[in-house]
Amino acid sequence: MINKNLIKFNNKQIEKIVKELMNKGYARLGQIISKKYTKELLKRTHDLMMGKIKYKNMFFKLDDPSGNYFNIKHEDVKNEFFSGPSVRYKKIKDLEYEKKFFKLIKCNLFKELTNKIIGKNVSSMRAMILNKSYINSSILPFHQDVSEKWPMTGKPSFTIWLSLNGANKNNGCLKVVENSHKHSVIGDGNNLLNKKLIKKFLNKKNIKYLKCKPGEAVMFSNYTLHGSDKNKTKNNRVAFTVCFMDSKIKHKISKKSYPKIFGKKSLTFKYISKLKSVPTKVYELNN
Repeated sequence: MINKNLIKFNNKQIEKIVKELMNKGYARLGQIISKKYTKELLKRTHDLMMGKIKYKNMFFKLDDPSGNYFNIKHEDVKNEFFSGPSVRYKKIKDLEYEKKFFKLIKCNLFKELTNKIIGKNVSSMRAMILNKSYINSSILPFHQDVSEKWPMTGKPSFTIWLSLNGANKNNGCLKVVENSHKHSVIGDGNNLLNKKLIKKFLNKKNIKYLKCKPGEAVMFSNYTLHGSDKNKTKNNRVAFTVCFMDSKIKHKISKKSYPKIFGKKSLTFKYISKLKSVPTKVYELNN
């Protein structure tokens, strides 16, 4: 039944998308899921934020109360949990273990894209909601989704970014720096750019605002500089993202593998349906 909610792509379309990604560092996918399924995912997101549906140990991160990105403690592991109903959760992770989102993550389109770009054995570095609250949302400065400082045995490949309720300049749509993926790791990647790097890489002519209707998606290389502005509207801007990489990549310290999505011994709906809580994160060392 889930297939009725997914837009089919043929080989020619897939090849065009991959070529565009390689050439520009990003590619527009257009509509990938039905309006009905989009509304279901948006409702599931709201239910998670309100605590109507709960998964033990699921990752939640609130935005800064004043909307200042630079005040957010991004590495504050002790505060990565549900702390009560709120529309201001900036991130909700671990969606590889959420039933409705898992079916999307395992879809044929994602399988074909990862097969062409990464190979048959693919893991998710993270699958999450990226929310910009209408109440004091923060910016997301330009950065890459790779880092020389991350304790990983390899680097993630690309990210799918799916709008659940529409994205435009007013509510903080994704913006990318075209062709920036060709420079490999800039600085140390995920950290903020200094003035020298900003002057060198942030050419206004190359900044593209990727507006999306609900159910439309884009994809971008993890080496592509990207970010987003504040939400200036009266509604949250909600997006789902999943970052894919080779399943051989492990966390250097914990030695753990990331959730495997495609290939032998990958996650199944039957398996996640039986889980009583989200498994410990790859960076958690207590297990």
